[in-house]
Amino acid sequence: MSGSGSEPLLIDCARQQVRVIGALIVREMHTRFGRHRFGYLWLFFEPLLLGAMIALIHGFRGGDSVRNTFEFFSIGYIMFFAFRGMINRASSTITANRGLLYHRQVTLPDLFYARHIIEAVACTGVMAIFTIAGIALGGEPPDSIVKMLCALGLMVLLAQGIALVVGALTSEWEALDRLVHAMSYLMLPFSGLFFMVEWLPEWMQAIMLWVPTVHIFELLRDGQFGDRFRATYDLTYVAYWILVPHLLGLVGLRLARQRIGLE
Repeated sequence: MSGSGSEPLLIDCARQQVRVIGALIVREMHTRFGRHRFGYLWLFFEPLLLGAMIALIHGFRGGDSVRNTFEFFSIGYIMFFAFRGMINRASSTITANRGLLYHRQVTLPDLFYARHIIEAVACTGVMAIFTIAGIALGGEPPDSIVKMLCALGLMVLLAQGIALVVGALTSEWEALDRLVHAMSYLMLPFSGLFFMVEWLPEWMQAIMLWVPTVHIFELLRDGQFGDRFRATYDLTYVAYWILVPHLLGLVGLRLARQRIGLE
């Protein structure tokens, strides 16, 4: 009897949490872009503009190499843009929504999940636009849309785990926010955005494969270009990088909630 009575309770809790996250998404959209619907377009226009500029600067150099294609840089930069944005906004997540914590239904992870869903949706939309644009400019269709979406999902999860850790740490030491911003920019040349592993010398390949984002970009390019190059990635290694920061971040946020003392 007790077992049958607990099942609806779990379902109700899950539905309630989904409603909470949905409300937080609406609030975040209003706070970031205003209540005018045209303001929401900036969610897509900003990464669209930046990705296009990066692709125009680094692409169109002539030749048939993968590294000269529009979609190589445009879609790659969009994924890094989402990764960097999720981490850089992590430090302000708790302070910007501190008043909402008086509602017991709102948890600290919910605040982060709402922001990350917005970033993921924007990244997916812009990725679709750039994929279509690449085909229209004379490129070939992606070899595997599934691999591209998996790469996007892994990048969002990796950024989310790191963001949870950053949010927990900066709630105690606000000065870390400046270090996080600096590190996110310094990581750009090592992220895998501008190169493929097989293009590097052998000694450098071993070093770069320690960076988890390199594996994710390799998976992305495998989905984009297929057998036009040799992809090198280890999804098990990426999974560890996703799991460990999530566990550390959730524990850190639980401690932060107790320190805030709103419950």
